[in-house]
Amino acid sequence: MPYYRCPACGLLSHSVASYSTAGVCANCSAALPDDARLEIVPQPALPLRHSVGAGLAAPARARRAMSGLPIGELARQRLSLVVSELVSNAVRHAGLSAGDPIKLEVTNDNGSVWVSVHDGGPGFKPTDTNLKDGARKGLAIVDSLADDWGVDGGPEGCTVWCAVGTAEGERAAFGSSRA
Repeated sequence: MPYYRCPACGLLSHSVASYSTAGVCANCSAALPDDARLEIVPQPALPLRHSVGAGLAAPARARRAMSGLPIGELARQRLSLVVSELVSNAVRHAGLSAGDPIKLEVTNDNGSVWVSVHDGGPGFKPTDTNLKDGARKGLAIVDSLADDWGVDGGPEGCTVWCAVGTAEGERAAFGSSRA
């Protein structure tokens, strides 16, 4: 399957049919010239570092960044939902101004994709009783789809991280409970 590296933003994406061509980047809509085509075999480690500006479009931009990851479709769908929730929470609760950076980092290790979402907000503890109901619902989604997750806060901001298993047979459907 052909892959394309966007010359504008660096996102790696793929075309599902070898005879078709990708016209634009899924992340930034830049044109993908023929010389952006790569013939590669996905490697087990895929460090991805991506930043989106805080705002209403941030969750969709973060989801698009996940679309090019060389992992199974079920894991990619779970990861996209988790990332969308974490970025939405950063936009909604971190006190960021429009355009402030929300940083995503994605790695693959031992059958799991690890993702962290960092913002410049004050952070929180998952057990805080003052969390708004909207945040609790988003974190419940993260908890049901991720194999593990947590929060690290400090003077530089808040990082929420999680792990999503990449084995297709690991879960029969979204939201199945962990043992």
